Amino acid sequence: EDTTAESCVCMLRRAAPFLSAARLHLQRPFASARHPRFSPKLRPTLLQAPLRSLAPPSPRLPQQHRAMSACPGCTDQDMEDYGMSRSEVFSAPLAGTLERYDGHIFLPLSAPPETWPSDALAVPTAGGLAPGTVLSGMVKVAMKSLPEGTAKMRVTPCHALPSDEEGDLLYFPPRSAGGSKQPRVFKAASEQALQAFVDEVIVKGDVDTSAVPSKPLQGKQLFVCCHTQRDKRCGVCGPPLVTQLAASLPGAQVRACSHVGGHAYAGNVLMYGAEMDWYGYVSPKDVGEFAKAADAGEQGVVSIKHWRGRMGMTPDEHRAKVESM
Repeated sequence: EDTTAESCVCMLRRAAPFLSAARLHLQRPFASARHPRFSPKLRPTLLQAPLRSLAPPSPRLPQQHRAMSACPGCTDQDMEDYGMSRSEVFSAPLAGTLERYDGHIFLPLSAPPETWPSDALAVPTAGGLAPGTVLSGMVKVAMKSLPEGTAKMRVTPCHALPSDEEGDLLYFPPRSAGGSKQPRVFKAASEQALQAFVDEVIVKGDVDTSAVPSKPLQGKQLFVCCHTQRDKRCGVCGPPLVTQLAASLPGAQVRACSHVGGHAYAGNVLMYGAEMDWYGYVSPKDVGEFAKAADAGEQGVVSIKHWRGRMGMTPDEHRAKVESM
């Protein structure tokens, strides 16, 4: 027993310096003003912790939407100079700022918008093909073969969603097209398939052709210009809108897109559903108005003060529509 007691005393003596150092290490942060984060006043109490855990979780968004919740790399000065507080916002009427066009092709890209060069059509796929450049050239040649006065067909790259696949073309046909008027997703991953799409769908107007695999494009589709290398205003105003719209309209598909024309009207939002409407000077605080209209199933113009125009209409028709409302 004496031997055991002596051993215990020796162990305690050896451990005493370490215990003292540990006690001082724990006491100093709480007593030192240099470590306010350890102040007892700032530590959560046992009552506070469970209350915070009952807060509703934030809506889950696709990874690309979470990454765009703020303008990538923007400073406070950028937000002031290029954001929604800039002096040009609502300095001129928006109706009539959209030139007539009769159809729209969106080309999903896996590369994020902040990496796009000024000409986003030149961005290649994993296979090395630059489908935007190829398709745009084919469409221009095809349009020259159509009757004089035929309005142009737009080709616009956009940021792919997880549901998009390489080679997809999101096609919104002219209202005068033969067959189905419903937007469709065409699969054209090669130059041959792109040429078949142009020949059958664009030139012949056969949106139901079997020459190119396709399927209906369901639901409301929104596109927000975030092309910062083309214009800083779009790069600053666009990304927060993508995040807000995706969170507020869970039934819609929201994609960032490249230059659509009208940098001065950023944030530019294209809402394609029953009609293909364009809106300008849209800010995150305006998103609630768009979400409310979508929930109500409204098919017309969501916000007249933001409305730039509609696919298939001329600038004069846009202005006349606003005057009649």
